[in-house]
Amino acid sequence: MLCKQTSVIRATAPHSRASALVARSSAHDATAQKSYYIAMNVFKVKPESGKDFEEVWKSRESRLKSMPGFVRFSMLKCDNIPGKYVSQSTWESKEAFEAWTKSSAFAASHGSSSSSSSSSGGHGHGHGSGGHGQSAQGGNKRPTTMEMLEAPPAPEFYSTVTMTE
Repeated sequence: MLCKQTSVIRATAPHSRASALVARSSAHDATAQKSYYIAMNVFKVKPESGKDFEEVWKSRESRLKSMPGFVRFSMLKCDNIPGKYVSQSTWESKEAFEAWTKSSAFAASHGSSSSSSSSSGGHGHGHGSGGHGQSAQGGNKRPTTMEMLEAPPAPEFYSTVTMTE
């Protein structure tokens, strides 16, 4: 939690030193912010592939939790633009994110033998060649994630200015 909630202690004297310390502590806690590094990929999914795309992400094997500096991951579906999805990973620092992109876990997540950054800008979480499988319809093989897209994902990278949790 970024901002700590502090209960106000009511002292018997209206201007006691304890009241002043609690008020200063609360004000400091409310303004103290932790910085994060956020990596996002914007996906434009073909209309017929939405359900398969979502299933790939729901059933993927993620290696992110084992990475130092990893905070959270989200796959977001845009409500007002059909076929638009955004993956978002949050890291304690840019260095932690870059370490992920150079790790063997990253290479394994992308089905590659190299640990270099991919066209997804190093953000991937198993959406490269991974995520193939049998679909529920008659055992047909599901298309690869890239085959579900209208274009390659567009990576975006951000440093936080502020975040409220």
